[in-house]
Amino acid sequence: MKKTIFSIALTAASVLLTSNSLASETQCLNANVSGQGQAVLLLPGFISDESVWTEVRNDLAKQYQVHQLSIAGFGKNKACGQASTIMSAVKGELATYLSTNKLQNPILIGHSMGGLLAFDASLNPNINLKAAVSVDGLPFIGPIFTRNNQTTADDLMPQATAMKTMYQQATPEQLVAFTKQGIMLQTNQPSRYNDIIDMAKHSDATTAGSALHSVMTTDLRPKLAKLTNPVLLIGASGAFTTDAQHQAAKAMYQAQIQQAPQVKLKMNSKGHHFLMWDQTDWLINTIKTYISQQSDV
Repeated sequence: MKKTIFSIALTAASVLLTSNSLASETQCLNANVSGQGQAVLLLPGFISDESVWTEVRNDLAKQYQVHQLSIAGFGKNKACGQASTIMSAVKGELATYLSTNKLQNPILIGHSMGGLLAFDASLNPNINLKAAVSVDGLPFIGPIFTRNNQTTADDLMPQATAMKTMYQQATPEQLVAFTKQGIMLQTNQPSRYNDIIDMAKHSDATTAGSALHSVMTTDLRPKLAKLTNPVLLIGASGAFTTDAQHQAAKAMYQAQIQQAPQVKLKMNSKGHHFLMWDQTDWLINTIKTYISQQSDV
C-alpha cells in the first residue's frame, strides 16, 4: 500500500501542472464568467487548465454565477511574468479579483493544488468567503509521501527542491513522461488520458517547478483551527481496491483536519483524483447540496 500511496502522490504532483485560459504576460490569474446568482469560483490544479471544470461549470451556471479561473503557465495558458513565484502571485491576484469585482460571500472550489489554494484563501484575512470546497486537495501533501502525519514541510524541503529543479529543466516531452508515470491513478477513464497529457505538454516548466515546490512545502494544518468560513474537503480513494485501503485513505485525510472544526470530510470511493470526470454527477450534486446548506446558515 505504501508504494501505491506514494505513486498517487507523485501522480497528483504531475497533474497539478494544468490550466487553459487567455492569460496575459502580466496577469497570472484569469477568469471566464457565466451564469447569474451566488458567485462560485472554480480553480484548477497543478498543470491543469480551466477545461477540467467544463462539465461542472456548465451545470452550475444554470443556477449560479460561475467564475471559471485559469492559472497562467498551465496547459495552453501563456506563462506570466511571475512564473517563478506563481503560487504567491495567484494568491495575491485572487484577493484582488474578489475585491475588484465586489463579489459578496463567494464560494471557492479548488481541485488538487487549487484545493490547497482554497484552504489558503479561507485563512486570508483579506478574503471573505461564504465557504470553500477542496476537491482532493490536502492542507499538506507531505503525509501522502511519508504515510506519517508528523511529517513537516522542512522534512520535505530537500525532495521539493530536487523536484523543482527537475521540472524547471524539463522539456515538454519530459513533462509528458513525468505525467504518464501514474496517469492511471489520475482518472479511471482512459479516454481522458490524452487530456492530461496534452495539458502537461503545453505547460510552462518554470511555472510547474515553482508550483510543485510550493505545494510540497506548504503546510496549513497548524492554522486550520483559525478558519473563519466552513470548508468541505472531498477525498478520492477510487484508485484503491480493498476496504482496508479505502479506510486507510480516509484516515489520512481525516488526520489532516482533526484540529479543524470548520472542515468537514466527504469521501468518494469510486472516482480517482479527477472526480469532476470520474464522478461528475456525484460531484455536482455534492457541491450543490453543500452550497444550499451554507445558504441556510
